[in-house]
Formats: sequence, structure tokens, C-alpha cells
Amino acid sequence: MSPGLIDTSFADRSISNPDVKAAILKRKEELAISPDAIARAVVFAIEQPDDVEIGSVVVRPTAQD
Repeated sequence: MSPGLIDTSFADRSISNPDVKAAILKRKEELAISPDAIARAVVFAIEQPDDVEIGSVVVRPTAQD
């Protein structure tokens, strides 16, 4: 699974540099998709029949470059 920018509390909890934290939080507000979007992609992949292989999944906001 290769997710793009997801709306999580990662920056809130794990980044101590205030400039980096502010930049990530700003970008998150502009672009981040919900964790639910990732969950739906995972469910899609695991619900495929036995004869279908999902080799990779990329989920990201449509506006993310």
C-alpha cells in the first residue's frame, strides 16, 4: 500500500520542529484525504476473489503532486 497524504495526527504527535510541523499541518489541511479512503481501498483489495491478485495500491488525494 502506498498512501498519499492522509488526515492523521502524525504531525501533531511526532514532529517536534515547529516549522516542519506547521508546514505539514498546512499541507494536510489543503490536501489530505480521510483515513476512511484508505480503509475502503484496503477492503477493496482484500475482497477480491482468489483468482485476482492486487499487486500494489496507490491511494492519494487527486490534487497531490
